[in-house]
Amino acid sequence: MTQWRRSEFAWTGVGVAVLGAVLAAGTALAIAFGGDDPGWNAAVRFAAAVSLVGSIGGWLLARWPTVNPASGVAKGLGAVMLRMFLPLAALAWLQSGGRELRAAGADKLLLIFYLALLATDIFLHIMGGRNPRGNGGENGAN
Repeated sequence: MTQWRRSEFAWTGVGVAVLGAVLAAGTALAIAFGGDDPGWNAAVRFAAAVSLVGSIGGWLLARWPTVNPASGVAKGLGAVMLRMFLPLAALAWLQSGGRELRAAGADKLLLIFYLALLATDIFLHIMGGRNPRGNGGENGAN
């Protein structure tokens, strides 16, 4: 494994840890300030579980190494689909069958957790961007 691969693997681990920490903080805040509604804790658990699977799965899929550009595009589209499909499917289920969780606020929590994790994911992708030229960020045109 080359040094570049080790750093990519390390950044992937950092991303998983940061996404998990953001979700843990959001979950702790939601439980702490949630009130006395008996279904609130179940709604928080549901929204956190759906958000965790979608966000971490999308992050890991987006960071998976590829060799050719076509695989990279397919991987990127798959990561976006995973990040979006699970929360949308959960919202659809809440509208049709999960009335108790929806009444407890799981739909709102799902939206809040999704947006917080999406912003974190975008930040991580910007901060951990790959430099294929390997020139230390210098402008190669000058």
